[in-house]
Amino acid sequence: MVPAERIKSLRRSTPGCRSLVFVDLKSRLVLCSDSDLPVPPQEALDAVCLRGARLLTGPIPAAAEAALAAPVFEAVAVQGGRIEVFLRSPDAPDEALCGVLEASADPDAALDVLRGGIDAILTEDAAHPVAASPRGQ
Repeated sequence: MVPAERIKSLRRSTPGCRSLVFVDLKSRLVLCSDSDLPVPPQEALDAVCLRGARLLTGPIPAAAEAALAAPVFEAVAVQGGRIEVFLRSPDAPDEALCGVLEASADPDAALDVLRGGIDAILTEDAAHPVAASPRGQ
């Protein structure tokens, strides 16, 4: 399954998920997304990516890791009448799934589905790396 199809399938199987974004936290780039909303503008996807990067890397998770004595791989944010969940894998800490959920959704149930989904995406991604074009683009 290609990444776009995998993201679409994963979003549809995640309870209450309206949008799902697969991101590179280090470069802060959206790699793939799917939504049941009208096509979200790139700025909205970039904003979700940036929130994920801020919550999963840098000083916020560093402080949480120090307090909890354990690495932070998940975050939940509630804002603007919706819930956002962020999840990175210990095997690929620079890549993450960011989900925008309905306000009535259960973030724990969504994270349960996404935990298995990110592993499948990363396994597939490693098996089918993107080849560079002859001009490196």
